[in-house]
Amino acid sequence: MEGINKGCRVKVDFVSESSTEFSGKRFTGEGVVDRVEDGRVFGRLDDGAPFVCGVSDAAVIEQQDKRKEYETFFMSQPFYLQLKYIHGDRLFDFDVGMGYRNLTVQVGYVCWCKEDREFVL
Repeated sequence: MEGINKGCRVKVDFVSESSTEFSGKRFTGEGVVDRVEDGRVFGRLDDGAPFVCGVSDAAVIEQQDKRKEYETFFMSQPFYLQLKYIHGDRLFDFDVGMGYRNLTVQVGYVCWCKEDREFVL
């Protein structure tokens, strides 16, 4: 369980072996961990689908690198200077497990993580 904690972004790829309607369904993609308990990872994929898998089926995504890439992208957008003026140095405040404190930045990050990276004004 080392390295996987609540709020971590993970990449999963497994076939569910449960006695539910999800049995036999393949879960693949990126998501967020809600809790880790008894060798299992509970979370939700970026598309909203909940998942439960073994720790070995979830790989932690280096969040810091992804956030840095997103913030660089965000700063290249035409609305960045206006938001920077309004929010100052707190624009990119981030809480592990919660995300960006600024709702505009958080919504953009969720879209960006889903690779919907073209903002249209």
